Amino acid sequence: MSQESKRTVIVAGNCQASFLARALQESPELSGPYQVVYFRNFRKGDQSVLPVEQLETCAILVEQIAHKAEELPDKDRLPADCRVVKFPILWMNSLWPTRAKDPRNTPTDACPAGPYPYGDSLVLQLLDQGLTPDQVAERYLETDLSQIVDIGRFHEINEAKLRMLDKRADVKLGGHLMDNFVQSRLFVTHNHPTMPMLRFIADKVFEALGIEPPPSDLVAASGGMQQIHMPVHPSVARHFGLSWWNADLEYRYHSEWLQTAEFIRRYAAYKPEAAAAA
Repeated sequence: MSQESKRTVIVAGNCQASFLARALQESPELSGPYQVVYFRNFRKGDQSVLPVEQLETCAILVEQIAHKAEELPDKDRLPADCRVVKFPILWMNSLWPTRAKDPRNTPTDACPAGPYPYGDSLVLQLLDQGLTPDQVAERYLETDLSQIVDIGRFHEINEAKLRMLDKRADVKLGGHLMDNFVQSRLFVTHNHPTMPMLRFIADKVFEALGIEPPPSDLVAASGGMQQIHMPVHPSVARHFGLSWWNADLEYRYHSEWLQTAEFIRRYAAYKPEAAAAA
């Protein structure tokens, strides 16, 4: 059967949905009779193009839901027999309460999202004070973030949002995250799950579809989500009592693994012009 004659399975959402689409493509039960397609549908102005014929031949829509996500365009064109399975967007904002957009983070050909897509407001504040990268790293580790951010309240807000999305979803994921993030490392940045969490997401979606999950470890399906980590600040780790965290924990930056002080020092030292010249 040609791809053109197959009915579609559409997976709509952000990078987590992209991972799911690749995982579903590994399933002989789906990739044989269906054409699995991914539709990037994250925020207004950040959507890919979904051909109408793919909508009109859709057998299964695996749709990510979020508080601010755009509705799937032309959703009324879906066939009456199309099965819709909703899963929630996941994030772990609580572990990175000083996450911020860094104005220095300039996209490059090598890094379309920029070399440092995960900025930190504390680092930026310290740089604004004229500190050197070495001094920034030292002050960063010495700072008690609970004096800057109400970590507990910030977490309460994020947990409430995740559990609210679970109530709207067919596949429940937020509760698992909230119930297990202290004992297990489930995210490497606020929006990128670890491989164990990605495996959990895939298994739950496959279970909802009544299909056996693929036997692979799904590392290839994760794309670039594991390429950059972001350090968890010591005061955040202490606040939650993270059992998997320790002061010597290393964080990945592409091919390197760095402890917190060196990771922050390099991030603080980043200069867009130097990156462009390289």
